[in-house]
Amino acid sequence: AGKEVRSIVFACDAGMGSSAMGASVLRNKIKKAGIEGVNVVNKAISNLDDSADLVITQRELTERAEQKAPHAQHVSVDNFMNSPRYDEVVQRVAAQSK
Repeated sequence: AGKEVRSIVFACDAGMGSSAMGASVLRNKIKKAGIEGVNVVNKAISNLDDSADLVITQRELTERAEQKAPHAQHVSVDNFMNSPRYDEVVQRVAAQSK
């Protein structure tokens, strides 16, 4: 729901380990689905701005991310490496390009 998703940011405390792995997993899923034109990056929450269309964070960090990027859609996950929410994101992005 909402605006078209072209920019997805994985945000974690440091912007390194877990968010980088999560971004990689989602990038691969989007590529496998044949979706083009969607940029997936990872950042530290402290570097987050309001330019992302969709922000994915671990559940306990979502509130901080919402403050940094109030206009983005937000998805909370429990595990960056293996979340069923990724498939939901891929379906959402695929549906908008039809």
